[in-house]
Amino acid sequence: MSKIAFVIPVFNRLKYTKECLEILEKQKSTHFFEKNDIAVIVSNDGSTDGTDEWIRSNYPEVIVLEGTGNLWYSGSLNLGIKYALEKLRSDFIMVWENDIYPVDNYFDNLQDILEKWDAKTLICSKLYYKVQPNVIFGMGGTFNSRTGLRNLIGRMKIDSPQYDKIMEVDWFLGQGVLIHRDIIEKVGYFDAVNFPQYHADIDYSLRAKNAGYKNIVYPNLKLLNDTETTGISHAKNKSLRVFLDSLFSLRSNTNIIKDIKFYRRHTSSIFAYLTLINRYLVYTGSFIKWAVLGWLGVRRKNEELA
Repeated sequence: MSKIAFVIPVFNRLKYTKECLEILEKQKSTHFFEKNDIAVIVSNDGSTDGTDEWIRSNYPEVIVLEGTGNLWYSGSLNLGIKYALEKLRSDFIMVWENDIYPVDNYFDNLQDILEKWDAKTLICSKLYYKVQPNVIFGMGGTFNSRTGLRNLIGRMKIDSPQYDKIMEVDWFLGQGVLIHRDIIEKVGYFDAVNFPQYHADIDYSLRAKNAGYKNIVYPNLKLLNDTETTGISHAKNKSLRVFLDSLFSLRSNTNIIKDIKFYRRHTSSIFAYLTLINRYLVYTGSFIKWAVLGWLGVRRKNEELA
């Protein structure tokens, strides 16, 4: 029997937290829950929607840790991980989110994998789109430190035998990742200073790999991911204000400062920055194209026809 703590960072979105805890409650008859000592920790970083009160009223066994409201993703994870390791003496941390949904005997499969664990592996999940359960969101990725090229394996591909095999990847998606305390003690916590929101999982994966561990994605650990809860992007709201916010906001995956910090830490050649420059030229170009079409009236006509 292992002591395992689910750590779930939340900020508002009580609807998702309710669904998440209800789903985990229904899994208590699985081998994973029956054979291990399971704790659930919710790191509530300043929610104003009654998250704290609802959890304490409906799931008193769930541990609720209160954040400052400025912890973001990494800080909230670290709050829960620290509590699990120091107070609960947990053997494993399960990095979880409130907008993922396990399917196809996820936890029974996880127990089988856990019983064969080799002490050198981070156990990672395969993610699908919730709205298209047969389409892969991602199953980890590759990263070339010399060129700076990063690839998300299987992204937007119809599931097929090609993606139905165990894979060692350079980096994992930070949802449904089981990490042993020995790995955390060697690799450290998630970097809440440089990557408070995005790239925290990629950064941690590469640090773990550099420390001699393996990021292994198991295709039978299937999770549905609700991508409607992702951060800001001018692709969703095409305005100059949102475009500028997307370049500098912590809530944006196109935060240029975050990317520069990532490349500074994980690339081995100055030429890798050409990939970064190209990425932002394409991103900026897509906005300029949209704006110009608007000035010419072309976009308006196209939108009226849509």
